[in-house]
Amino acid sequence: MAVVPTAIIPPRAPLQLITRAHLSGMFDRVEKSRVTMVCAPAGYGKTCAMLQWREALIGQGRKVLWLAARAGISSLDDFVGSLRAAAADAGVDLPKGAAEQTPQALLADMAGGSFGRLVLVLDDAQFLPEDVLAFVEQLVASARDALTTIIASRSRSPIRMGRLRSLGQLLEVDAHDLAFSVPEAANFLAINGRPVIDVAVVEQLVADTLGWPAGIVMACSLDHADWHADWGQLPDSPTRPSGLRREFEDYFAEEVMLAQELEIRNFIVDTSVLDDLTPSTCAAVTGHDDSRTILERVADMGLFLAATDMTRGSYRFHPLFREMVLRRLKDRAPNRASELNRRASLHFADTGQPLLATAHAQNSGDMVFLADQLDRLAEPLTYAGYLYTVDELASDMPWHILSSRPSLLLALAWRRIRRLAFKSAEDLINAAEACVARQAEAGALDDYDTRRFARLIEHRRIMLDAAMDDMVKVERRAEALLADFGDDEPYLSCTLLAQLMASRRELYHFHDMLKLEAETRKALGRPGSDFASIALKASVAPTLMVQGKTEAARQMLIEALDLARSIQGPGSGLAALPALPLAELLYSEGALDAAQVLVDDHLATARQWGFVDQLASGHLIKARLLRAGGDLTGALAALGEAHLVAIECGLDRLRAFVVGEQVRMLVKSGQAKAAQAAFEAGDLRSDEEPVPTLNPSRRNESIAVAWLRLEIQNHRLVRARKVAKRWCEFVRRNGATRSAIIFELLLAEIAVLGGDRSEARRAVREAVNMAAPMGWNRIFHDEGDAIGSLLVEAYGHGPELDSVPDRFAARLVSEFKGAPEIEPEDDYGLVSKLVGREIEILQMVGGGLRNREIGDRLGLTEGTVKWYMQQIYDKLGVRRRPQSVMRARQLGILS
Repeated sequence: MAVVPTAIIPPRAPLQLITRAHLSGMFDRVEKSRVTMVCAPAGYGKTCAMLQWREALIGQGRKVLWLAARAGISSLDDFVGSLRAAAADAGVDLPKGAAEQTPQALLADMAGGSFGRLVLVLDDAQFLPEDVLAFVEQLVASARDALTTIIASRSRSPIRMGRLRSLGQLLEVDAHDLAFSVPEAANFLAINGRPVIDVAVVEQLVADTLGWPAGIVMACSLDHADWHADWGQLPDSPTRPSGLRREFEDYFAEEVMLAQELEIRNFIVDTSVLDDLTPSTCAAVTGHDDSRTILERVADMGLFLAATDMTRGSYRFHPLFREMVLRRLKDRAPNRASELNRRASLHFADTGQPLLATAHAQNSGDMVFLADQLDRLAEPLTYAGYLYTVDELASDMPWHILSSRPSLLLALAWRRIRRLAFKSAEDLINAAEACVARQAEAGALDDYDTRRFARLIEHRRIMLDAAMDDMVKVERRAEALLADFGDDEPYLSCTLLAQLMASRRELYHFHDMLKLEAETRKALGRPGSDFASIALKASVAPTLMVQGKTEAARQMLIEALDLARSIQGPGSGLAALPALPLAELLYSEGALDAAQVLVDDHLATARQWGFVDQLASGHLIKARLLRAGGDLTGALAALGEAHLVAIECGLDRLRAFVVGEQVRMLVKSGQAKAAQAAFEAGDLRSDEEPVPTLNPSRRNESIAVAWLRLEIQNHRLVRARKVAKRWCEFVRRNGATRSAIIFELLLAEIAVLGGDRSEARRAVREAVNMAAPMGWNRIFHDEGDAIGSLLVEAYGHGPELDSVPDRFAARLVSEFKGAPEIEPEDDYGLVSKLVGREIEILQMVGGGLRNREIGDRLGLTEGTVKWYMQQIYDKLGVRRRPQSVMRARQLGILS
């Protein structure tokens, strides 16, 4: 028998190889293991890895016998002859008598160990016939430590390895081990004439190929223009191609597909439409009941299909391989591709995976089928947070397709409502109602479905009223529909409850708020309410804030923000729902930097999902932050922008809030005429006194506050005091704590101008008592220096008691007074005597403690400690902490 020379000669790489530290690091384990099994699809560099190990083994004096099955070993006789020839080539002198030519004789010779520890390398073992594999298995078992065997195969281990694995005598190397890392790819390209300056280019190449060595080798062989066309662009460039070149396609076709039997080829082609391959999805697409068996066969054959979990229940094609197969399918059999996608879509819809079902419906290229699937899946997609997907796919559909699908029409209406496109939303709701009536009359809908659609239509109408800020209608209709839903429809119940809570807040109907809070907790605990809970919490939290329940509001908003970010990412329109009310809460507490971040990140996307609450929070806090930073012009410009949004969308409440803020800023900056003009331009002027009669709302309150500021500015104090008193009594009686604080501060300003500073201080103390539990300091700062001076008067001698209001007042006084620069006196006398608490704090300062540490020890807030320190500075005539300690020691106060 003649031996094909290339069967025993290791190949020569056409390109210069690199030393791969990862593979070199395996050498000791390769040398000590009885068997090293290298299993990976074509082109993963199995041969190159074995060449690297071969050189290292030879360097240690080992005799290496190389056999390449691809070169013509088709029988056991071929194998035995080739093995003897490889031994001779390696300098191993096996017996040559006729009797020694039998396989059993060769087995005995190699297992005996008389030639030292031989190394047998079998390349492309997937081509070896069954009798040869059985012989190799026997050889490995017989030779034991006298033989080191290295086997490379595209398919799963061609010989049984369970015993060796259990004994720890098997080293397994797979595609993951052989894939190029970014540094390895860059090194390979550099030494083969493709040096790349920008590492992002190499990163993209490795990402496109998943480190597939053959792909990187072929990329290296592309000409200069093609190289830069494929990988010379940024990863997020919309024009960057996937990296799949004709060279790749030819390789996959020749090396992988052509060698397979028809059943396997058809299976690969049919399942290429799937991202993830499971037995059930493959069965649904291909119609094969034995899909699990075929899946495992394809994976075991090394056909670029890898398991994605430990149980081998799900698989995924290499992306380049899949792209090649899928592109050929679409080019050569588009109708087949469309049908396969329809089957996949129906399967995913049946198994509760609406997003995948929608994606395959879109990939089918069948618009009518897509519309049918969107109509079927509209509700689960909406409830899972993919309403925008429905909108994107259906917006360009012809009306004759849309008009006969009521669920799809209602989903589109819901999206228009969330985007504040009221006329379009109303048209879609009416069209859905007409469609349901036609289908019910034709018998296409039974009584249950007809009633269900009626509830959905009513839900959309209530949501439209909420978006248009008609809270009277919302309150009247939402509670009835909530009762109708019961424990069903958690998403719809959450959205209804959110708007009912908002309407109660706007109308000051807090009488049953505890009941609604209990309903909120119940709704949030229902399965399927996760996505809807974002909108619910974002609406409930402002209601809690108005009542002064800031900690509960904060927890709700943070939870909702975290969930929204996990679903659609930071800065998304969904995240804006809780982020902007949270910014308002943080601003109220004086956390201006944190509020600024939330406004910067989310205001631009607020109109994607937000109603008036979110828009008002975002725009007003943006303006207040600018004003707090000294930029009055920027603040007024921001309010002007918000005013345009309010007019564009017909949001009267937002308009009232914006005008009220414009009036406040202009009055506080001394621009009385401009404030009056802003009030009149907002169409808010009323000939009557804006007292809270009939059914007042927060919009009426905002108008009343703006009116009061102008009345105060014009010294019409009697009218102003009467209206402010009426409102203050009303909001306090109804539990609107935040509003009550504002009216108390307005009453304080009126009293000051009327010459009654005692009454003014009383009003300020009332405001402090209400604001202290929540830490709302910005309300006082936004009212300006007049309120600051009253605070100093009321609390300027330090806290009377160690209570929450007094500590909060001390903080406010400290903030208004700032840290005045007091020039040190020439002598060391005291301006006034230090009291016991001041001396105690000064002793701790001398001991190196900071304000927060002092506060912790004395049970004071950090702000209160700062207030005491300012009193110490004033009395000692110093300006810094070290100076205060030094002066106190000089005066004998401290030892």
